[in-house]
Amino acid sequence: VVDKQTRLLSDSFVSLSGTVKNCAGGMTPWGSWITCEETTVGVSSGFANSHGYCFEVDPMTPSAPVPLTAMGRFVHEAVAVDRFEGIVYLTEDSNPAGFYRFLPNRPGVLAQGGKLQMLAINGQPNADLRTNRTVGETLNVEWVDIADPNPSAAETNISAVFSQGFTSGGASFARLEGCFADFRSVYFTSTNGGNQGLGQVWRCESRKKSRFGRLTLI
Repeated sequence: VVDKQTRLLSDSFVSLSGTVKNCAGGMTPWGSWITCEETTVGVSSGFANSHGYCFEVDPMTPSAPVPLTAMGRFVHEAVAVDRFEGIVYLTEDSNPAGFYRFLPNRPGVLAQGGKLQMLAINGQPNADLRTNRTVGETLNVEWVDIADPNPSAAETNISAVFSQGFTSGGASFARLEGCFADFRSVYFTSTNGGNQGLGQVWRCESRKKSRFGRLTLI
């Protein structure tokens, strides 16, 4: 906590504990922070609880670690929130990886659950977007549902969520990292995508809660 007059630190506290290998995460339009676990370890690895989840944190109030299980159990990296619709976009730091979106039952209240979906390319089931793509290329997007976002198999199979989306035609990326939302678009990066393995930057345009949208390699 910073004193408004002196701009000096006046207090500090642990806002969240009990989570494992938290990575980029992201802020929400309503002032909280979503922190994401980049692992799916659990009881079989000696931990007291299952991991691989997102958690919402009030930066001004210490809180208990309550996992947002509907947002998936996988190797999370970052999130970006569409401030107009409350849709949460999520990246997966794995290879192959999926790009996901979470449609909350009640925008701004993530703990009330919702639907997790994975990006797919319309007319190109199981499109491999890791290589052989051209800058400026635009693809038509659709979103496929993840039937079980919190599978018990995720503890030993980090692709348990990805596999569900892939079975429904979902697309694969290489190690997705940061993402950022602006007006009706979400930008996200692939660490080592591209034919030379030097990375990719993608822009996803998706209107409201439509099942369709556009994806462009920029």
